[in-house]
Amino acid sequence: MANNSKWTVVDLTTVEDARKEKDGKYLRFRCPVCGKKPGHEHRRDARILLSSGFGQCYSGSCEALFISKEKFDEQEKERKENQAEWRRKNSRKRVYYNQVDTQRINMSSYPSNVISYLKKRCISAETAHHAHVGYCTRKSQVKPTEGQDVTFLAFLFMEEGEVKNCQYKSLNKEFQFEANCKLLPWNITAALGADTIIVTEGMMDALALMECGYQNVISVPNGSNSDLSVFDEYLDFEMKGVETILFAGDMDKAGIKLREEFLRKFQSYQVKIVEWIYDGETLKDGNDMLIKYGKEAIKLCIDNAMEPPMEGILKLSDCEQQLDDYYKNGLPQGCTINIYGIDHLIHFELGRFIPFTGLPGSGKSTFVDNIVVRLCCQYDWRAAVFSPEKWPQARHYSEYISLITGKGAFEDKLRLPSYERAKRYLEDRIIHIESTNYNTIWSILRRARWLVRHKNVKQVVIDPFNYILLEGRKGEIESTIISQVVQQCVNFAHEENVLVMLVAHPKKLTSDGGSKKLTLADIYGSMAFYNQADIGVVLYGEQICWTDRNKSMHTARATWVDVQKMRWQELGQLGKRPIVLCTDNKRFYGCKEISHDPLLYEPLPFDDNDWLSDDGEQTEIEWQDGMPF
Repeated sequence: MANNSKWTVVDLTTVEDARKEKDGKYLRFRCPVCGKKPGHEHRRDARILLSSGFGQCYSGSCEALFISKEKFDEQEKERKENQAEWRRKNSRKRVYYNQVDTQRINMSSYPSNVISYLKKRCISAETAHHAHVGYCTRKSQVKPTEGQDVTFLAFLFMEEGEVKNCQYKSLNKEFQFEANCKLLPWNITAALGADTIIVTEGMMDALALMECGYQNVISVPNGSNSDLSVFDEYLDFEMKGVETILFAGDMDKAGIKLREEFLRKFQSYQVKIVEWIYDGETLKDGNDMLIKYGKEAIKLCIDNAMEPPMEGILKLSDCEQQLDDYYKNGLPQGCTINIYGIDHLIHFELGRFIPFTGLPGSGKSTFVDNIVVRLCCQYDWRAAVFSPEKWPQARHYSEYISLITGKGAFEDKLRLPSYERAKRYLEDRIIHIESTNYNTIWSILRRARWLVRHKNVKQVVIDPFNYILLEGRKGEIESTIISQVVQQCVNFAHEENVLVMLVAHPKKLTSDGGSKKLTLADIYGSMAFYNQADIGVVLYGEQICWTDRNKSMHTARATWVDVQKMRWQELGQLGKRPIVLCTDNKRFYGCKEISHDPLLYEPLPFDDNDWLSDDGEQTEIEWQDGMPF
């Protein structure tokens, strides 16, 4: 008699008290499960239908189900043939593996040092033998025993009854693998016929669970460095009936990373997480738990395996504090930058994504620099700037110094104390993210995230978009890849609660040979920049005219700021206003409307005030004639 999950395999030639029924279709015999219990000794409660090979016990107190050995062997033969055929058809190429020299591995009684080691790990020799764990002597490859003969445990990797690989573990935790042998999950055959399996991060942890009575235990082959694709060829056969997987990995950083990979890999299964926590203490793995707290602690951890926490689900209670703040104080109005007219259109708030576009020479980058410096000086919103077009960085910092001090950053225009003060101020307030040969959005935002968390950065500037390397899966169209990049910028703004500003050149400048109004949709021909933006800004250059007191007409080139997307009304409104650039200090100044019909604007006076006080602290930027309501 052998047990195979819910079916008990019986050899009909050796069952006790066997007798056919009158019709010859059934064979009755003493139940091999309950037949030796008191009162059952002379009863034939078990019955099998000979034509099918399946049967059960009818004693009323026994739930045994039977399959004849003949039928079981027939099914196993068919399964192996089907599996071999499937692997033949689905294998891209035939792979030849080295064979494990099993003659060098001793599977008999363990020597005293192996028994002592297993006992120290609270694992019996019987459990190790049952799991095909042998021992051997190999040359050590690590100090201080390098070159010496050392005793290793030998964990055999079995497939269809054959040894496919072996991992060697010395009693001092040195690991060796057979070279060029097939890599597969250890003890994968334990999944056969099981609806629930346990997956560990190492073989010793698997033995610890087996010691506690769990037999459906499998281990990844190479700890936290394991490639989980080794499970792929076993999903349709050994793991065909598996519904639930308990992942019982390590609790360290590498183990948590493997857990996340495992959850993604097996998302179609019901995966539960085993955490090695007992009596308020967290241990590294299952074997440590067995050693310190025993079998009951292992059972408690397994029984309390939980579904992994689901990310991305939010209830009102999760944001109740912020909601109550809105109720009491109103919605946040954002921050202004004290440029006349622009403050009427745009307020800046953390957690927002703002794309800027415009024709070449329209002043996109300079306008964003003005925003960065003004938010930094007024609110101490430090900035991380990816701006490869403004190379070298010293030239860009020179423009920042001009913006802050109000004078050109040159010896004949700016006093040395003011220059040094501005340099000290900018040192850790505006930090550049350098361009590399591999400027993916991930590599840019990875460095920005570090600056947000370690340098208290509140603004992230990407200028321009065309320096981002667009990477996508094979067959993906460019618009899909662009949309994914924009979505990553939006997610970054939300997750890190920072203002993300992106400067992007338009892809199309004209339509049917004629001029057309530039929109956010003209950025690479993608609507993602409009759809996913909180605020969207288009800039263009155009002359403004005004008359002075003597009725003389004047003109100047202005940059028009056209707000074409405004998601929240408390942060501004749609519309456009002109601003004028002072080339001496790179500051933009607002323009005052002096006539409605015709519509005329006059630039406000330029100034050269230093926005830093003598002690280097930030100071209030002088207000320019009030808000234009």
